[in-house]
Amino acid sequence: MKRAHGLILALGAVLVAAWWAAGLDDAGEGGPRPVRKAGRARRVAMPATPLGELRLAARPLADAPPGELFPARSFLPPPPPPVETKPVAPPLPYRYGGALEDGGAPAAFLLERDEVRAVRPGDVLDGRYRVTAVSRQRIDFLYLPLNEAQSLNTGNP
Repeated sequence: MKRAHGLILALGAVLVAAWWAAGLDDAGEGGPRPVRKAGRARRVAMPATPLGELRLAARPLADAPPGELFPARSFLPPPPPPVETKPVAPPLPYRYGGALEDGGAPAAFLLERDEVRAVRPGDVLDGRYRVTAVSRQRIDFLYLPLNEAQSLNTGNP
């Protein structure tokens, strides 16, 4: 019960403060403000402008169709431009298996899955790779579809 009395007392204090604050705005003008009666609203004279001359100051979006007042907007960042990637040769499918020195052009043994191939410079493998050079340190290839050079290290000093 004491709580209800306190709430009623607080409500009364708020109402008195609001009434007193409403009178402070008019005190500087020399008296209370007249109360407006309900009824007709006053009309303000506006210059007459033909409808054809009325234009929007700025359109909301440059992309919006002319008749759309509230176009849909996205606040997501624009997508990044597409990155142009050039094709790259696949990794070499061959492993080094050894070298052959028989007095002629140097040759190397290449392992692919369960096959062993002896290759010399100028040989074409599977129609995709051309052996361009064979040395103790590495074997150089040319990937024919892209004309891209690749090397296979032999591991020899």
